[in-house]
Amino acid sequence: MKFSVKLIAAALCAAMLCVPALAAGTQRKLPLLAQAAGNATGAGAYVPNPQYTVISGTVAHQKDGGLLMSTSTGEPTEDYILWTEGVMILDAVSGEPVDAKSIKDGSTVYAWLGAQTAVAMSLPPQVTPELLLVNVPADYKVPQYDVIVRSDGLTGLGIPNRSGMSVTLSDGTVYQVWQDAQVKPYLTRNRVTYQDLLPGTRVLVWADDKGQASKIIVFPYEYKGSVSLDGYGRLYVNSVVAAEPSALRRPYGDERLYVPIRAVAEAAGYDVSWDKEFGVTVKDGGEIVFQICPDTDLAHGPATADRQSLSGPCLIANGITYLEAGDLAHLLGMFYGG
Repeated sequence: MKFSVKLIAAALCAAMLCVPALAAGTQRKLPLLAQAAGNATGAGAYVPNPQYTVISGTVAHQKDGGLLMSTSTGEPTEDYILWTEGVMILDAVSGEPVDAKSIKDGSTVYAWLGAQTAVAMSLPPQVTPELLLVNVPADYKVPQYDVIVRSDGLTGLGIPNRSGMSVTLSDGTVYQVWQDAQVKPYLTRNRVTYQDLLPGTRVLVWADDKGQASKIIVFPYEYKGSVSLDGYGRLYVNSVVAAEPSALRRPYGDERLYVPIRAVAEAAGYDVSWDKEFGVTVKDGGEIVFQICPDTDLAHGPATADRQSLSGPCLIANGITYLEAGDLAHLLGMFYGG
C-alpha cells in the first residue's frame, strides 16, 4: 500500500497536478506537520549515532602486505586482515605519521572502521580502516578518533578571558577544549584553533578522565558547511541560528526532524525558488542543485546522484516546504549530526 501511494504521489508531481492547489492557495496541510519539534520529547537532546567501529589487537605482517590482527577475544573468527595502503597510520602518543613497514609484529594496534568501510566476507574478514593507531604503550589511554556532531562555546568561570569549546562526538562523548589545549592540523601547516572545531570535523582527541582535552589533531573538512541543533533545539547553519524550535517539525512522532528548506538553504548561501513543474528549486550561483515536489520523496538534480530517494517526503504547510534535516543537509553538501 505504501509503495502504491509513493507511485501515485510521484505521478501527481510529474503531471503537475500539485500546481493548481498551490496557485489557489489551498495547499494540503498534513495534520501531523503542525507539531513543533520543540514540543517533541527530547527535541534538543543528541541521540548517539556512532560513526565508527573500533577494533584492537596484536598484529603480524603477512607476505601479501596485509596485517593479521588477532583481537583480544582470542577467537580465530574474530581476527582481521588489515590493508594499509592509503590508510592514516599515526603514533598513539605523538600523533605523528608512521610507516606501515615499521609496525612491529606482536604490537598492539587500534583500527577505526567507518560506516562506509567495506568488509570482505572472507575468513578472516579483510578491511581497509580509516585510521590506525600504533606504538601503544601498556595501560595507555588511547586517544579517540571521531566526528564532531555538536560544538558549543565555553567560558571559564572565575578565570577572565578564558574561553573554549565543548564538543560532542558521534558516540555521545563530550570533551571540553580550552584555548590552551594543543590544536593542530593533520599534515599541513595551516593554523587551527579550538574555534575550528565545527560540526562535521573529524578529530583525534587526547583527554583526561574528566573529558578535558589536552591535544587535538584536526583532519581536513569534507563538507560545505554544517547543520546542527543546540541543546535547546535551535537549528544552526554554519554556527548561526537559522530557525527556532517553533519552526521545526517532527511530523511522524519519531527522531526524524523536518526543517524549512528555504530558511536552511538560504542561510547556507543558496537561492531558493518555486518551479511550476518541478516544485522547490535550490540553486547555487544560477546552477540547479536539486528540485523536489511536495508529497514526494524523489529529488532531482546533480545533488541526487548518490541519493535520489530520501528518507521521507517533502512536506508543505502554510506555504512552507520542509525536508528531513539529514536529507536536506546531504543535498546541500553539508554535515548534519542529528
